[in-house]
This record gives sequence, C-alpha cells and structure tokens, in this order.
Amino acid sequence: MSANSASIPTPGEDRSAQPDGRLARWQLLLFAFPSAPHAFVVMPMLVVLPSFYAANTAVTLAQIAAIATLSRILDALADPIVGFLSDLTRSRLGPRKPWMLAVALICPVAIFFLFQPPKEATVLYFSAWSFALYIGIAMFEIPRSAWAAELTRDYAERSRVSIFVAVSNVTGSLVFWVLPLALWKFTGTTAITGTAITAIAWLYAILMPASLLLGVALVPTGIPQIQAAGQSAWRAVVKSVRSCRPLWNYLLTISFWGLGQGAFLSMTYIFFTDYMKLGDKFPIMMIAFFVVQLAAMPVWSRLLKRMDRHRAWAWSLAVDSLARLAVLALPIGPEAFYPGLLIVLVTAFFNAPANFLPPAILGDVVDYNTLKTGTNKAANFFALNNLLIKVTMALGSGAAFALLAATNYQVGGANTSLAQLGLLAGYLGIPTSMHLISAWLAWRFPLTRQRHEVVRRRLERFEVRRTRDLAPA
Repeated sequence: MSANSASIPTPGEDRSAQPDGRLARWQLLLFAFPSAPHAFVVMPMLVVLPSFYAANTAVTLAQIAAIATLSRILDALADPIVGFLSDLTRSRLGPRKPWMLAVALICPVAIFFLFQPPKEATVLYFSAWSFALYIGIAMFEIPRSAWAAELTRDYAERSRVSIFVAVSNVTGSLVFWVLPLALWKFTGTTAITGTAITAIAWLYAILMPASLLLGVALVPTGIPQIQAAGQSAWRAVVKSVRSCRPLWNYLLTISFWGLGQGAFLSMTYIFFTDYMKLGDKFPIMMIAFFVVQLAAMPVWSRLLKRMDRHRAWAWSLAVDSLARLAVLALPIGPEAFYPGLLIVLVTAFFNAPANFLPPAILGDVVDYNTLKTGTNKAANFFALNNLLIKVTMALGSGAAFALLAATNYQVGGANTSLAQLGLLAGYLGIPTSMHLISAWLAWRFPLTRQRHEVVRRRLERFEVRRTRDLAPA
C-alpha cells in the first residue's frame, strides 16, 4: 500500500459525527470558535498598533511605515508558500491539523509580546514580533480555510460550516469595538488604550490555544485527500490553476469585489467622520453593523435552502452596493445620524453573505478541480484567493486615495465641490461599479447546486475505486 493510501478510508467509513453526514453542532462551534480571537487581534494590528507604538515606544512613524509595508509583503508571500506546504503535509492528523498545533504555539507568544511592548522597544522589537505574527496568521488562515472546505462535500452542509465560521469571525470583530466600552470603569475612557490592548492579548493567549487544541482533538479531519500519481507538486498546482475554469470565474468575481471593498473600507471612516460630521457616532454605527450581521446569518441560512450560493451572493452584492447610494439624500451633520444608521443596518444585512459565501463557493471549485485533475489543492486555491484579495483591496484603496489627492481633498479642512466629489467617487463610485460587476459574474458562476451534486457523486465513486486499487492483494 502506498504512503498516500493511509489517509483513505474504507468504503462506507463514517467521516462525521452524525449518521446523516452533518457535523454535530458542538463540533461546528469548536471548529469555528478560533475565528473569534483571530478577528479581534487582526483589527487592532491594522488599526491601533501603529499609532500606539508611535506614541508609547521608541519606534518612529517612518520606521512603522517601513515595517508595515514589509509586513504586508511578507504576508502576501507567506500565503502561497503555506498553501503549497499544507497541501504536501502528510500526518496521522491529516494535512491541516498539524498547522493548527503550530499556530497554537507561535501566535499567542507573538501577540503577547507585540501587544505589550516596553517603553524602550525599538524597531527591531516591533519588526521581529510583527513578522512572527504575520507568518502565524498565514499558517492559521490558509490551512484552516482548506480544512473547512474538506469537512464536507455536501452542498448545504458546506454553507452551514461557512456560516458558523462567519458568525465567530463577526463576533470577534464586535468584541474589538465593545471591549473599550466594557473597560471604561477601569480606564475612565471608552477610547482604545493600552489597557484594552493588553486585555486583547491576554484573551487571545488564553482562548486561541485552548480552542485550537480542542478542535484538533474533537473535530473530524474531513474528506480524505487524493493526489495524482507520478506528478510533481508544482506541476500539479500549475495544472490545477490553468485548467480549472470555475476557478477563473471565481477569481475574477473576487477580484472586482476586492477592488470595490478596498476603496469602500478606506473611505468609510473619512466619509462618516469628516464629510458627514458624525465622528462621535461612528463607533455606534460600527457596533450596530456587526450586531445586524450576526442577526442576519440565520436568515441567510434559511434563504440558502431555496437559493444556490452564487445567486444569493450576486443578489446580496447588488442590493448592498445600490443601498449605499441612499446616503446621497442625507443632510450633513447630526441630523443625518438616524437615517444614516438605518442605511448602515440595511447594508449590514445584505453585506453579511460576503463573510461566508465566497469560501463555500471556492470549496465547490476545489471539488470540481479534484475530480478533473485527480489532485486536491485546497490550500493552494485558498492561498491564491487570499493573495488576490489582498492585492485587489490594496489597489482599490490606492485608487480611492488617488482620487482624494487628484481633487485636493483636505481631511479636517474646507473642501471644494470637486474635492467632495472625489470623496464620493472613492466611497460610492468605485465600490458600486466594482461590486455590480462582481454581482454579474457571481450570477453566472457555473457550479450550480445540481452540478455540484454530480461532481460530489463522481468523486465518491472515484474514491471507492482508488481505495480498491490501493488495497493489498
């Protein structure tokens, strides 16, 4: 028997905790939970830590800018490397769980030191722990996304897995915004202070390793992975990417989404605080946004019983992007808060599927590619997905800021009509046009529920034949 056959179960072997093929709710909760601590450290890493280091350590703004840029480059390079190595991993725990054990060791240590710097911390301290954390994040995100796709091939169950992960992720983001409010009796302020950052570090250090270890021990490894015989690893990756048409459809869809999302996210704070004059209400809007997203998940879960994933994603993208245009009818100033909050709530509901539908759709693409090429490259596909999202979001953000610069928009100052138009183009023009194109592409995605069912059945028959061929005579 070959080395690869050790991970292939006998026909009829139970791959999940329940006879109907569905994972038990407690298993899904265990699998999804690490996304919460992951989310509430990623946010302060990007938003808070640069200014915190500049104000409280010996690291200068110029050094922070350089390290932040290098960290993003390292992050982008780490994704495909981790994806490639994860797909090559062979162990009794499967290809993904060993990476979770490594994350449980690396990330808590990196975060503990990065989030609690001494006053004399230098650029070497900041860069070393930043790089360690970015590597750890790649080791978590890529193998775990592949593991999520491999937990099941069932169309509805895959959506269920993605929704549990999305709920955990949104909850973690909400914790980041709520924590300063919960600590105000101790800190005397609702601002994000060193105390809040320390609390986040300790929460992560306790919750992340424990949840990862429980997940590794109690959550199924997932579908056994098959690899093409006589084919080099790099050649298999190239063949998979080059020949998989649904992958190209998906990547084009996610690219236009990333361009629009990058512009939208980079302009949101400026739009509401500087243009709309709602700076004191912005945290309330963000908390409301994430609360509605949590409430929306069960609703979308029911809708997905009647709609194909790609069609639901297309509808949500189109309505979300068009609903944002309603801000053009709002007045400027405090009186815009309540109608502005209503628009935020509506867009939060229709934005919710962006948290869980793309990875589920990419999981379908992985199945299709496995059937066509005889090799599973889930981690490579998710690494390519992450890399493309980061690049396109950076381009979208850059385009939006270029519009501000071209129209001479002055944050905090008086602006001409042309400058205000530049802001609106960055906040609404780029996102709306890009997301509508993405919605059109998502609507045309070729792997429907029925077609995926055909793929799933053929893969199961292929696995039975492969098991029979690999069995000792």
